[in-house]
Amino acid sequence: MSAATGDPAALLLAPALAAADAERETVARVASRVADRLADGGHLYTFGAGHSWAFAAELCSRAGGLRPITAMNLDDLRDTPRPAWRQLADSMPERDPANGPALLDRYDVGGRDCLLIASQSGRNGASVAMAEQARRDGVYTVAVLSKAHCAAYPSRHPSGRKLPEVVDDVIDNHCPIGDAAVPAPDGGRVGAASTVSFALLAQLLVVEIGAALHRRGRTAEVIVSANVDAPTR
Repeated sequence: MSAATGDPAALLLAPALAAADAERETVARVASRVADRLADGGHLYTFGAGHSWAFAAELCSRAGGLRPITAMNLDDLRDTPRPAWRQLADSMPERDPANGPALLDRYDVGGRDCLLIASQSGRNGASVAMAEQARRDGVYTVAVLSKAHCAAYPSRHPSGRKLPEVVDDVIDNHCPIGDAAVPAPDGGRVGAASTVSFALLAQLLVVEIGAALHRRGRTAEVIVSANVDAPTR
């Protein structure tokens, strides 16, 4: 497969592979700092609004993943449930700065913990306010985003700040502005690359965190698939 030929699979994979290569040192640094907190009794929380929720979910309760990870969702703040597709289609909750700190309070995220925030654009109010509050409280806070997309548009937070300005570390998913990566016949673009890149970065973080815990003499609590039957004796 070659991105130069316009192959859709190659075009969707290219940002993820670029991120895996270029962000190697950052992923290792983040994993080391997360492992320090986990080894000291802290917890890892993940967050993503809209389709960035896929990153948060990828790290939580996943076969082959690590146990002390909790994914937070803006719909957790709702009094009444709604269909999942409505949550994905509704961008207003992620624009409200009050929702970020409210979610931290709901989960009692504290100074010994870590927070990974996924956002393609890094510009919306809830994510920025969440990162600001978490960092003030001593939480190790990381943004996983597209630096290109983030740089292209102004913040929607009242302060004018975006995620890279209010977190401890940034991992670039290397996805294009607007996320769509495959040219369409009508001249537009289709195919969101961030899904692929977020998933790969999430799993690379899992592997690196597990290795970092091992170096500290700790055994990583790895989740075994519920669909693997226990061996009979």
